[in-house]
Amino acid sequence: MSILLRSLSLLLGITLAAPASGNCLSANETKQGVLLTREVPFYSVFYKPDGPGLTEQKLVERNRSLQPVSAVYLHPLLVEKRVSASGTHELKYANAIALDDLPQKKNWQSETTLFINGKKSVSGATIIRFDGWGEETIASCSYKVWAVNSRLELTGLPPIIFEQYYSPELRLVLRSVRLGVSNQPLSEVRFDRFQIGWGN
Repeated sequence: MSILLRSLSLLLGITLAAPASGNCLSANETKQGVLLTREVPFYSVFYKPDGPGLTEQKLVERNRSLQPVSAVYLHPLLVEKRVSASGTHELKYANAIALDDLPQKKNWQSETTLFINGKKSVSGATIIRFDGWGEETIASCSYKVWAVNSRLELTGLPPIIFEQYYSPELRLVLRSVRLGVSNQPLSEVRFDRFQIGWGN
């Protein structure tokens, strides 16, 4: 186990175990929390369902040290709050969170306001678009996913755009691509393996 993975385990207080008999990850198992890992370059994040949304915990390397970052999602496709050493960033949405029927509606959008450390900063809009169905593979297991384009536009700031591949069965984003303003890929997170974890 890598130093970073051990550090993440200590941070989260979780027990790691390979899925029994090499089975594919199931929706029932994700309810216990799941650690998704990319080997090269190493990246690992722990997700645990919380009602219709989920919580996220990870360690990121900044200034040659590992720093914890946590987040709360109202829906696995929609972040509400992120807490790190740089403070708390929170997004407030004017519209009801209704994303489970996105393939039928095709689009969801809402006026959005950013709060930094509890103080209102800037406003704008969030637009989430369903682009079709696809398939993602983790550890030789394939999952049906939505291809989703997510765009956050806040006044005076460049848009934050992601192409996400979301498994409605697992209620997890299995691959995420950061896009530039011309839709060119800037970075990508694609997970190689999963492990079931239990929080304290």
